[in-house]
Amino acid sequence: MGINKYKNSLLGQFTRNLTQLMPRKVALAIALMVVISFNEAVSLLVLIPLLQLVGLDVGQGSLGQLAGLVSSFFTALGLQPTLIMVLVIYVLVISLSAFLTRYQTIKSSEIQYEFAAHLRKRLYNAIINSSWLFFSRMKASNFAHALTNEIDRISVGTGQFLTFIASIMILVVYIVFALELAGLLTGIIFAVGIAILLILRRRASRSRSSGEEITTTTRDLYYSIMQHLDGMKTIKSFGMQEENIQVFSAQANQVASNYLETIKSYADVKVLFDVGTVIVLAIMVLVLIQVIKLPTASLFLLIYLFVRMIPQFSSIQRAYQYFINMLPAFRNVMDLEEQCLENSEIAGSGDASDEEIELKNEIRFENVTFSYRDEEHFTIKDMKLTIPVGKTTALAGPSGAGKSTVADLVMGLIQPDGGNVAVDEWIVSDKLLTYWRKRIGYVAQETFLFNESIRFNLLLACPDAGGDDLKEALKLAAAYDFVFKLPEGLDTIIGDRGVRLSGGERQRLALARALLRKPSLLIMDEATSNLDSENEKKILKAIENLHGEITILMIAHRLSTIKNADYIYLVEGGNILESGTWDELLKKENGWFWDICEAQGFNR
Repeated sequence: MGINKYKNSLLGQFTRNLTQLMPRKVALAIALMVVISFNEAVSLLVLIPLLQLVGLDVGQGSLGQLAGLVSSFFTALGLQPTLIMVLVIYVLVISLSAFLTRYQTIKSSEIQYEFAAHLRKRLYNAIINSSWLFFSRMKASNFAHALTNEIDRISVGTGQFLTFIASIMILVVYIVFALELAGLLTGIIFAVGIAILLILRRRASRSRSSGEEITTTTRDLYYSIMQHLDGMKTIKSFGMQEENIQVFSAQANQVASNYLETIKSYADVKVLFDVGTVIVLAIMVLVLIQVIKLPTASLFLLIYLFVRMIPQFSSIQRAYQYFINMLPAFRNVMDLEEQCLENSEIAGSGDASDEEIELKNEIRFENVTFSYRDEEHFTIKDMKLTIPVGKTTALAGPSGAGKSTVADLVMGLIQPDGGNVAVDEWIVSDKLLTYWRKRIGYVAQETFLFNESIRFNLLLACPDAGGDDLKEALKLAAAYDFVFKLPEGLDTIIGDRGVRLSGGERQRLALARALLRKPSLLIMDEATSNLDSENEKKILKAIENLHGEITILMIAHRLSTIKNADYIYLVEGGNILESGTWDELLKKENGWFWDICEAQGFNR
């Protein structure tokens, strides 16, 4: 009962999504199925005069009634059936059926792939609009797996669903004709066929559980792939290639095994069904010939019908299994989309226009409290700080002190549990996120660059920027010289994550990309922590040149990075321990800042 509820609810959800997305195309596809089924009936009727013309007696029983109907049709048209005429009509009817089937196949394929594309875009939209806190807690591989493998399975399942409907419609035509020719016997045969399907039902139901196993193992494989690729440098440096190959091979074999089990289930059901139906067909022919003594013409047509029916039964069974196997993938995608929507950012215009949200005076933390876990583990506690416009404000402290959390709060990536983050008179909230983030340039510790040209990577921040804008941003970031020394300049392809550039060059490109936005606020989040002293100096020189022209928030644990900041906040455990200018903090000889300066070798 639980399994049936599971299937029915998912089936209802699937059909609603499909029909609501493209009602006209679904209606057209079903209409084509009806027309093809009708054409199939016509092709069967055309066989009756053909049997007459080759000398078989069709004037008895139900077949005789059908023959009379066909004869009346030709008489109404003023035609006398001849062998050539009937054969030409039969060829035309079958050709029309072939063209209609081709058109229906194309339309069904359009539904199949457009539905997959729609789900993929819808899920991606939900993912990209989900809150940063939710996104950061999820495995990236789960998103990649759902967007690729799971939706590909849904695409195949959608095609099988349409095949299932088409096969049922054609099968109905054959059953109607068979009932007309030999009603009682056909009813018995049909009942036997249903009994075979019910016997095989348990095997078919395994498709659902195997579909769930495929979802789980392929998701684990995706996670493993991303982990191994991200850690390739470490793997090679430790000489652990063989160990990782063994781990990965075991997962790949498990996925292959699950798919093979599914195919084996399909094949087993098909064998059992085909063998069962051919045995029933043989018994039927024996009874028709020796017991009922059915006329030759009727026997010939009935055998023809049952021979055509068996593949339709088989097609229905196979399509059903494929569809049931797909449902766990559909549920996974729907559940993931629902989670994203439940944790979405409501980015909108609120009460302000794009022009009104401009940093003119300061950013304020008004008793801000935030925790990643619960009230017993606060990351930030009643924080008050000010970031004045046109100044460089620095946050310093050890790893885990809460510095990057402050930056995330400023950008609205996370929302305070208590208090407010204010930009002048505006509160940074979901309603203002879109406009506020347009005013921010962000440079992270780990720079992400696409395997594209330098121009492409820069234009991500401002697609409408012209050549002069690009050059100006590169100059401000101290990146102009090295970029234009490259053989292809701005059109140089920089490799995966910018691997063809040095760490310092990547960071300067990231800074140029942030500056291209002409931001009101520039956030440097540990942007120089992985650089050598020479590259760090180049970045800091570029930032120093921006002093007074742009508001800068610098986050660092190395004090050399923040020496020229206008104001410094020392953060630890989510609390501000000390604050002031560099000189003011150095005067506190018993303070935390004084101790760190001494430890890092600064001349007091």
